[in-house]
Amino acid sequence: MPLKVFIVDDEPDAIISVEIIIRDFCPDLQVVGKANTIDDAWDLIKETQPDLVFLDIEMPRGSGFDLLERFPIRKFDVIIITAHVRFKDKAHEYHSFYTLEKPIDIDLFLKTIQDLKQFRQNNPGKLYKKLPK
Repeated sequence: MPLKVFIVDDEPDAIISVEIIIRDFCPDLQVVGKANTIDDAWDLIKETQPDLVFLDIEMPRGSGFDLLERFPIRKFDVIIITAHVRFKDKAHEYHSFYTLEKPIDIDLFLKTIQDLKQFRQNNPGKLYKKLPK
């Protein structure tokens, strides 16, 4: 069964890049939705119930972390895709599976997906809560 994937980024080219990588290299991933704002993402993630969200951090009208705050308990995994490495520590507080840097290294992307699949196989039904400060 393919992993259902949702992509959140305010840059349309960034969304297209992830879609192309998935299309060309990850036949077992299915893009079920995409959004350019956290408000749209919030509604569509609840509707599509993805297994994995690729999430940008710095966006207009709210950050990727603001979006994750709206899910105090979540079932989906998160891979951060950002041009700002300084968010790596904060991403850990939100149980991000991995943080990929822009531009995306395709080999690292593919390795991260393989690692995530193994993690999901070993931890079915995993739930996430933000770590307390």
